[in-house]
Amino acid sequence: MLRSYRLVLSLSTLFVAAACADNPVAPPTSRPTIPAAADPSILTPILLPPGADWGLYFISFNRNRSLAAEVTHDQTSGAASGRGTFLIPGFGSGVLQITSAETYGGYVPNGQGTSGVPESAHTSGVALLSGPVPRYLPFTLDLHSNYWPNPENTFDTATLSFPGCGAPVGCTFSFFGELHHEPQ
Repeated sequence: MLRSYRLVLSLSTLFVAAACADNPVAPPTSRPTIPAAADPSILTPILLPPGADWGLYFISFNRNRSLAAEVTHDQTSGAASGRGTFLIPGFGSGVLQITSAETYGGYVPNGQGTSGVPESAHTSGVALLSGPVPRYLPFTLDLHSNYWPNPENTFDTATLSFPGCGAPVGCTFSFFGELHHEPQ
């Protein structure tokens, strides 16, 4: 009986090993990469407006200045739009009206995915700077994913620039925080 048990165990091991072995004659087949749908969360219907296929949402963690921005992509028209707010001591505060976005850095998750939800984007638009005399300024906003939270604890970043603003404190401001992707 012990001999038949060993025989069955040996044959089972042999079949498993044979099934797991690569066939050296046949080349591996490759299939075209098809974008996999991102996982919608319970918040997806709340965060994404009707017709949008993806969105990026940034909130800064800086203690001395703040930035909150969102950009969404309309599935039908292919256009990106969004809005935001900022407060930068010595420069001012205002609202952002995002009118375009160009994505970069790959797709969720971690720049390697094929979900169609971008990791990062360069956006642009017009800002309304508040003050005694409100004024409109063109801006660019780079929303950059560092895949936070990550083992190095490197936060996501945003760089807000006002080309040619002529401010004494400069026209480019960096923020660190969280860049949320929806669907994720």
